[in-house]
Amino acid sequence: MLTLDTATFAATKDNPGGPVMLLVDDGVEPHGPVTDADGNVSKASAAAYLVAYAILAGFVGYLIFAL
Repeated sequence: MLTLDTATFAATKDNPGGPVMLLVDDGVEPHGPVTDADGNVSKASAAAYLVAYAILAGFVGYLIFAL
């Protein structure tokens, strides 16, 4: 995943031409649902996403109706 090189940015932020903004690969790959060898989503992963989205929907509903 590409992120801003904060060391270079901080060292060059006071340049008259502006700071140098470099994107570096930090080696962390974005993650998704857990899959098996065939690429199918596992039942536990699907259930975890269902619970997470239900909690999110409940929170948004609370914000809409309670506030």
